[in-house]
Amino acid sequence: MCMTDEEKFQFDLTGFLVRPSILTPDEVHEIVDQIDRINHDPESLPPEHRSVPGGPSSLLIDHPKVIEVLHEIIGPEIRMEGCFSVWRSKGEAHGGGLHGGGPSQIDPIFGYRFQNGRIHAGMVRVVFELTDVQERDGATHFIPGSHKANFQMHPDHLSMAEGERSRFLTGYDCPAGSAIFFTENLCHVGPEWTRDTPRVAVLHAYAHLATHWHRFSVRPEVLGSLSREKQAYFREPWIADFRTQPATRNTMDHFVDSDDPMMRTVAGN
Repeated sequence: MCMTDEEKFQFDLTGFLVRPSILTPDEVHEIVDQIDRINHDPESLPPEHRSVPGGPSSLLIDHPKVIEVLHEIIGPEIRMEGCFSVWRSKGEAHGGGLHGGGPSQIDPIFGYRFQNGRIHAGMVRVVFELTDVQERDGATHFIPGSHKANFQMHPDHLSMAEGERSRFLTGYDCPAGSAIFFTENLCHVGPEWTRDTPRVAVLHAYAHLATHWHRFSVRPEVLGSLSREKQAYFREPWIADFRTQPATRNTMDHFVDSDDPMMRTVAGN
């Protein structure tokens, strides 16, 4: 099943979408164990599992419930810009305050528009929440609709001080194993975590194959451990090579099947 009309409406209206429980409890447990050991006992893991998206977390790269959404809101040719894991204890925040939103929507990297019956999002973040989350806990928060705002974000809506937070600021409730999608142009923040148990999550960034924002940071041993199909999400950012006749298209299938050494490379190599 692709995105429902209701999901499209929610994403277009607010700039984010929650898909609950796309992972099984066993999958959640294995990834949480990996992230726990990455943060507290990395030597207990083989080198290729010591950072995401290696090891158990590799299943998140091309999870079908994620890819079908990305194909709807970015397009059929996508690449993975970057990823990191979160182990956030009580009182810890992430992301440096509210950012994004407003006129930066015209930036082709982060931009958001609707045209010819479909959404065209720039960079899209996917948050895999690996613990149960309630809105008051302090997971990712948003200013809904700010991805389409025509005015700069007003300072009155950018404070995270107690008693000064925007009335528009909102989070989400979701069970462990859920995926939250949001356009990078949406004003967002990682506020202080308020629960005694840590927040465990993995965050991915995806973009159109023709664009590249983050400098490549996946470790060689991690990349080398992935299947060719998963490596394809990190292929170099280009659409067509007109040095060949007919032009070579940098599709997933061509990358996976190609014997061309240049097509065996990924971004950063």
